[in-house]
Amino acid sequence: MSLVEKLLDAYPAETGTPPRLLGEVVDKLYECAGVCLTCADAAAAEQDPEKIVMSIKCVRLDNDCADLCTVAARILARQTGYDAPTTMAVIEATRIVLRASADAGEEFKGTLYFDLSAKACRETEQLLGRLVEQMSSSEAGEGYPTSPPSATTPAGASRVSGTPDVSKERLREMKVNELRDMAREKGLSGVHDMRKEELIDAISGKRGS
Repeated sequence: MSLVEKLLDAYPAETGTPPRLLGEVVDKLYECAGVCLTCADAAAAEQDPEKIVMSIKCVRLDNDCADLCTVAARILARQTGYDAPTTMAVIEATRIVLRASADAGEEFKGTLYFDLSAKACRETEQLLGRLVEQMSSSEAGEGYPTSPPSATTPAGASRVSGTPDVSKERLREMKVNELRDMAREKGLSGVHDMRKEELIDAISGKRGS
């Protein structure tokens, strides 16, 4: 078990995804980012003028891939305050550039640095696919919440359900981030742009989703 896997295993709330798989994905994303950066640097040292011109697209995609892999790894490693649409959008963008980078690298058969980069990109994209399947599965449906406990909600504390029973006075005592988490649990949309009073009205039932 890697250090990242151990850290995710120690996470004090339910992530809905096996820590080993999540940790494996984070580790692989960071590894792929390093491989792509090294590949781009190796291509920059190429002495063959014709190959330099032909590899410009690969170098660009290597750098794009390294950036997106790093972003995806950081977002996936942060489970507190998890936001499904943001996470899935980042994952999908990363998978797209991974496929494009692998396709471009595979055009340079016999060039070791491009071969290795394409291999890393393929493996990482496939692993991300496994993660998406896990996150979308019925087994993970309830265990992978729209928003795990925020920094203001102690891990393991029972979340408020049946929110119409919560008084407005109690709601006004809560912070905006807590109200947004509660509104998401009710299935309300557009909560990110709501102000505190709008959130209170929405949660108390005055405004529909």
